Order: sequence, then structure tokens, then C-alpha cells
Amino acid sequence: MSDTAHMDGNGGIWEPRRTLTLEAARKHTQRVRIMRGLLMVLAFMAAGLLVYEFMRQAPPDIPQTDPSESVKMVNPRYSGRTDDGLPFYLTAKEAIRPTDDQDVVNLVDPVLEFFRDESAAKSIVIAETGVYNDIDKILELRTDVDLNTDDGYECKTTHARVFTKTKIIVGDEPISCIGAFGKVNGNAYEIRDNYKTYIFKNGMTSELEPEE
Repeated sequence: MSDTAHMDGNGGIWEPRRTLTLEAARKHTQRVRIMRGLLMVLAFMAAGLLVYEFMRQAPPDIPQTDPSESVKMVNPRYSGRTDDGLPFYLTAKEAIRPTDDQDVVNLVDPVLEFFRDESAAKSIVIAETGVYNDIDKILELRTDVDLNTDDGYECKTTHARVFTKTKIIVGDEPISCIGAFGKVNGNAYEIRDNYKTYIFKNGMTSELEPEE
């Protein structure tokens, strides 16, 4: 017999086992190459799909910082003393100090607590918005300003400039006050003498209560 063929028991000729093994290896190698090619094609397709999905999505919204705001404070508290030595306290829901003016802060829901004299209880001024100059100790209040003093006076206006050290309040917008004198409305006003004297300007109407 030769090295390449053998006779079987029926007189037939068959390929040697080594030849069949090489042929199977060649087919297996070919299948592996085909599978690798398919996998590479699928990988390129998946990568392309990911790039497409990424590009078609809108860019994320990045919060923009306000360049006019330098410092934002939550629940700030300021304090000081009047010219006659009495304390006052200013609080707010929020305070923002702008970069263009480091002497002031913009306030949200400010509350000013003060004392008319040493024997008096606390009086309060509240507003929706305000601006406080911490150097000059001047508080500018706007929108829904309510003044409630310890001696029973209640005033409502939309503007109040409070000089906290000298204990004076002035306003250039209408005001309505209720107190022991009755009810008075004015188009502008001043409150002086430790918040005891009310001056109504630019015309006024009143409903005065007679003294007993």
C-alpha cells in the first residue's frame, strides 16, 4: 500500500485520516474568518449607530451662572444699633450681593425688627423685596410693605426707605395707616421722632376717631 490510500475490506479506496483532518481544519479556519468578518461588520454598524444617536440628541442644558451675582445667602441675618444705642435686626429668606456694588444686598422677603425706645416692645416692618446698604445702614423696601409698631399702628404701602440708625422712614408712594387717631391715607409720607410722628404728604384723606 502507498502513503496516500488504503484498501478497505470491500476493495474500495478511502482517504487517510490525516488528509481528512487537514480538510476539516481548513473549513474550520474559513468559518472562523467569515465569523470574524461578520463580527467586525456588526461592530462597525453598532458604533455608527451609537454615534448617530449621540449626534441627533439635543445638547444638555447647562445651568448658566448669573455674572451679576457674586454671593447668594440663604436666611441671612444683619444686626446693628441706632444712634441712641438700641438694637435692630434684619433677616430675609434670601440675599444676593451683586458684583457691581459690594455695599448692598438684594433681599427676598426681608423682615426688620426694631425698638422705638428702651421701654417699648418690638416693632416690625416686612416686605416682599428690598435692598440693604450695609455701609450706610439704609433699607429700601418695595412691594407689600407692612409696618406694625408696638403701640398699635399698622401701615401699608409699596415703598419705604428706612434709615435704621436715625430711626426715620420715608416713602414716595401712597400709604394707608390705622391707629389710635383713626385711619389716614396719604400719597407720600415721613415717619420721624423714633417712629412716633407721622407726616402725610401730597394730599391726604382721613377718618379720625374722636378722643374720649
